[in-house]
Amino acid sequence: MVDIATRVYNHNWKIDPIVRSVLDNDFYKLLMAQTIHRRKMDAQVTFSLINRTHDVPLAEKIDEGVLREQLDHIRTLSLTRGESTWLRGNTFYGERMMFDPEFIAWLEDFRFPDYHLERKGAQYELTFEGSWIETMMWEVPALAVIMELRSRAVLKDMDKFALQVFYARAMTRVWEKIQRLGQLRGLSIADFGTRRRHSFLWQDWCVQAMQEGLRDSFLGTSNCLIALRREVEAIGTNAHELPMIYSALAAIDGDEALAAAPYQVLADWQEDYDGNLRIILPDTYGTKNFLDNAPEWLAGWTGVRVDSGDPVAIGETVIAWWQSHGQEPKDKLLI
Repeated sequence: MVDIATRVYNHNWKIDPIVRSVLDNDFYKLLMAQTIHRRKMDAQVTFSLINRTHDVPLAEKIDEGVLREQLDHIRTLSLTRGESTWLRGNTFYGERMMFDPEFIAWLEDFRFPDYHLERKGAQYELTFEGSWIETMMWEVPALAVIMELRSRAVLKDMDKFALQVFYARAMTRVWEKIQRLGQLRGLSIADFGTRRRHSFLWQDWCVQAMQEGLRDSFLGTSNCLIALRREVEAIGTNAHELPMIYSALAAIDGDEALAAAPYQVLADWQEDYDGNLRIILPDTYGTKNFLDNAPEWLAGWTGVRVDSGDPVAIGETVIAWWQSHGQEPKDKLLI
C-alpha cells in the first residue's frame, strides 16, 4: 500500500506526475474516440477549460510554470506495449476485441496536441484546437491536472506528521462510507473520479478500498490505467460531447438535420456497441424533449443515464416513457 502522505510530502513530479499514462483517462473517451475514428476523422473543433467558480482563484493558487510543466509532460506520453496489449486482448463489457486494430494503431501513434494557456485575472483558460479525435483526449487529463495542482497548493504548508494525520482521517471517513454502502441490498457502484480527483494516488487508494470493502457490488472504475493495474472492470459509455458536436456539425444543413443529430449519434453508437454500452444520455438539450421525439428503436436500449435534474423525478419520466413503448422497466438499467 502506497504511503500517500510521505509521497505528497516528498513529492517530485518526475516520480509522481499528475498524469502518468495515455490510459490515465476515462474509458468512455476511448469508446467515443473509436466512433469518431470510424466516422468523423476530419472534424475540427475548439474547446476551452474555464473555471466558473469565481471564488476559487486558480491562477493565484497554481503557479503557471508548474502548470505548463505538467501539461508539457502529458505531451510526451505514448501508449506502452503492455497498455496496447491490454486494450487488444482484454474483455470489456463481456466482449473481447472491443477495439478495432485500426483504432489501436492510431492510439499507439497518438501524441497529445499543443495547447494554449492564458491567464485571465485570477483564472486560467486552457484552449485546445484541432482535429476532434485528438483534442478530445485532453479533456480529462487537463481537468485532473488542474484539480491536483489545486490540492497540492492547499497542502503545501503542511508538515509530514500533519499530512499523515490528514490522510489517516480521510481514509477513515472513506472506509466508514464504504461500510455503510456495503449494507445496501442490490448495490451497484463504480468510480468515476478521474476528472475531479484529489490526486491519482488517492483515486487509486479509493478504488482498492472499494474492491476490498464492497466486493461484487463494486463494478469497476472509469480510469483505464487503474482498471489495468488493479484488474477491475473499465466502466463508461458516452458523454454529452457526442450529441453536442454532432449537432454543431449538423446545424449547417438546417433545422431538420439539427433536430435529428442527437438521434444520429445513437444510431451510429448502436452500430458500434451493444449490451450495457447501449445507455441513453438524454439531457444534452433537455430530457423531456429528447424522449418526446425519440425514435421507437431507442426504447429497446439497455438503459438511461440520469445526469441532471432530480434523479427520482427524471427516473419516473423515463419509466413512463419505457412503459408507453411497451417495455418492462424492471428489465432496464437506470444510472
